[in-house]
Amino acid sequence: MTWELGVQVGSALEEIASEHLVTEGSMGVSLSVTGGETLLVTGYFDDAVDRNGVEIRLMLRLSAHGWEGGAGAIVWKPVAEQDWAEAWKEHYRPVSVGERLWIVPTWLEAPVGDGRMVLRMDPEMAFGSGAHATTRGCLELLERCAGEAPLGRVLDLGTGSGVLAIWAAMLGADEVVATDLDPVAVETAGRNARLNGVGERLVLLESATVPPGSFATVVANILAGVLLDLAPLLTKALSSGGRLMLSGILREQAREVQLAFEGEGLRLEQTLFLEEWAVLSLVHPGRRGS
Repeated sequence: MTWELGVQVGSALEEIASEHLVTEGSMGVSLSVTGGETLLVTGYFDDAVDRNGVEIRLMLRLSAHGWEGGAGAIVWKPVAEQDWAEAWKEHYRPVSVGERLWIVPTWLEAPVGDGRMVLRMDPEMAFGSGAHATTRGCLELLERCAGEAPLGRVLDLGTGSGVLAIWAAMLGADEVVATDLDPVAVETAGRNARLNGVGERLVLLESATVPPGSFATVVANILAGVLLDLAPLLTKALSSGGRLMLSGILREQAREVQLAFEGEGLRLEQTLFLEEWAVLSLVHPGRRGS
C-alpha cells in the first residue's frame, strides 16, 4: 500500500511544502493548480509512514511561514501499489504562460488551435517546471523582451530545469548559456533542452557564479540575497543596452534589489508582481547590444 498526502498551500509556500515532503521520505512530489492562488502539493509514502507524525510536522513547518490551512487542508489517501507511480500525473494539466507559450508534460497532448508554442517539460522533484510565480514572471518578461528586440546572447543563471533557457532559445536567442551549481540540474536542463530540439543552442555550465562574457539578455531566478551579492558581476555581464531580469524576490524585497542594481548604473524598466513575488526588468544604458 502507498499513501498519497495532499496539502493545499499558497504559491509562496509551494517550495517549502515540496522540500518538507521530500525530507519526510516522499517517493516523489507533484504540483497542480487547484484554482485561484491555491496549489495542491502531493507526496507519496510507503505503508510504514508515520502519517500522524508527518502531518503534524508539516503543519508546524508551514504554520511557521504563515500558513493558515489547518488540518482540513491536508488529506491522506491510499493508492494501490501498482498505480502510485502514475497517480501523481493525474493532477497535471498544460500550463499557459503569457500570450505565446504552453508548457506541457510529455504524457499529455498539447492544446491545438491557438497558435502558441509548446515547451515539453515533465515536473521534476527538485526543479521548477514553470508553474511557480517566479518562473512564470520570467517567462512572460522574456516573451515581452523578444517581441521588442532580438534576445541576442542569453545567460540563464541558476537554470534548474532549464525552462527559462529553453524558452529563450525557442524565442530566437542566438545562444543561451545556462548555469547551475547542482550537477543534477545541469544534466536535467540538458535533457529537457534536447527534448525540445534546442540542445545545440544551449551551453550548460556547472557553476555558482556569473560566467565570463557579454550577454544581451540575462535572467536570474534565484534568491534576493544572492542577487544582491552578485549585483556587480551581473551588471558587468550585460552588454550595452542589454536587459536584466531578476526573480525569486518577495514583494517587500523588491525596492532593496532595485536600488542595489540602480546603484550599479542600471535603470528599472518595469516590475511585474505575481502573487507574493516581484520580477524586475532593468536595462543597461546605451544602444541595445547583441
